[in-house]
Amino acid sequence: MQVRRYHALLAAGTLVLAALILSCQHEAQAQQIVLSNARGLDFGRFVAGTGGTVILSPTGVRSRTGGVILLNSSTAGQAMFNVGKSSNGGNNKAVIISLPANGSTRLNSGANSMAVNTFVNNPGSLASVPSGGTTLSVGATLVVAPNQPPGNYTGSFPLTVNFQ
Repeated sequence: MQVRRYHALLAAGTLVLAALILSCQHEAQAQQIVLSNARGLDFGRFVAGTGGTVILSPTGVRSRTGGVILLNSSTAGQAMFNVGKSSNGGNNKAVIISLPANGSTRLNSGANSMAVNTFVNNPGSLASVPSGGTTLSVGATLVVAPNQPPGNYTGSFPLTVNFQ
């Protein structure tokens, strides 16, 4: 009799397991953010003078501190990224935007360099990615040394955008 009970329990357990497997069979769908660069961050032309900073807001407003002298520069402007989502979703999911830490990004021209700090973005956060996508703008502060050598300074910065 104990053998029969064992087989009955085994059969019942197998049926419950099969029912659980059937109820959990859903297609997995990856949710993906699509990020593309529409415009690079450009601090524009300036004279270092006694040093200071060039501040570029995420709305494209350029200002300065210290002895830096801003020159007319039609290319100056904030970085812009197109943020969209794959067709698989991300509906109603908050988005986390991660910008570089201070001191981790430098612009270089030959042996010379300048630090880029205080990255800021607009919008500051995204409750979700709209179905048509959105634009993410990024500004930052360029630290200019006294008598910083002239040059064409270039570099890049990491930007991470994830669903929460």
